[in-house]
Amino acid sequence: MKIHAILRFSIILLAFIATSLTGQDKLQVLSSASIFQDMAEHIGGEKILATSIVPIGGDPHLYEPVPSDVAKVQDADIILINGLTFEGWISQLVENSGTDATSVLITKSVNPLGSQVYENATDPHAWMDASNGLIYAKNIYNAIIKADPENTSYYQDRYQSYITQLKDLDAYISTQINTIPEFKRVLITSHDAFAYYGNRYGIELSAIMGISTEAEAQTSDVMRVINDIKKRGVPAVFIESTINPKLVKQIASDTGAKIGGELYADSIGEEGSPGHGYIEMLRHNTDVIVRALTQDNIDSENVTADSGINYLLYAAIGLFLIIALLVLVYFIQRN
Repeated sequence: MKIHAILRFSIILLAFIATSLTGQDKLQVLSSASIFQDMAEHIGGEKILATSIVPIGGDPHLYEPVPSDVAKVQDADIILINGLTFEGWISQLVENSGTDATSVLITKSVNPLGSQVYENATDPHAWMDASNGLIYAKNIYNAIIKADPENTSYYQDRYQSYITQLKDLDAYISTQINTIPEFKRVLITSHDAFAYYGNRYGIELSAIMGISTEAEAQTSDVMRVINDIKKRGVPAVFIESTINPKLVKQIASDTGAKIGGELYADSIGEEGSPGHGYIEMLRHNTDVIVRALTQDNIDSENVTADSGINYLLYAAIGLFLIIALLVLVYFIQRN
């Protein structure tokens, strides 16, 4: 029995050592958030080990690094950073770790949108525009081949395939959003993460919170959103996967709007979810938005026509009742 136990332990130990060595042979690509990890995995494939600091479902705006994050940063060869005020905590984490990793700003060459609330502040959610996804992919690809030039051909094939998928995604989103009647293209969300999406694909935004979830929603923000819903006759509002939906649900209850579905913004979804990757999350978001905003309801374009049809119906019923009354009087008089 002891021999068998020792043998099993030896096999497990050898397997662990082999796995560790294999992992060490791969390029260690660390991302600040899961969205960029997914992008890196598409380009790097089996030649890299892609990980993320903020776990799937976590909120990068509010994230507080833990001791294990220091080890991740120390072991990394490349660190992918969004910037644009997205992960304000990462600079200190990298500096305190003493890592030799190369930090890569993956929003380089992105044309950033300014905050409508805070002067000199930028909106960090550039990935929500699939055409910007092409810029992210190029920056990630360049960083990987610079760190591992021997496998450039392998990375290049995967990069070109990914670029094709992103272009198809961009075209798909445009086509689908255009199926929503123009006056219904109003997107109500928890925080202002969809400005790039709206700017690219032609849909208005009205969010309860600003570009960061750090600030709490003000009463004035809630009233503004409620007024937008009532003024525009918005049929649905949307919750986000990383934000408590309580406030959005309350607004829906107060206005009679429906919950259109759950959207992904600051994180991809868990494996098996409809938003388990970058491409999947944007496609899912689009499908949910289109389905909710094209649902059947009385809208501003149909009020006049519907009213006319109702008046004709009421007139016909009234005429029928008058005729019936006259017939009844006739038979009474005969008797």
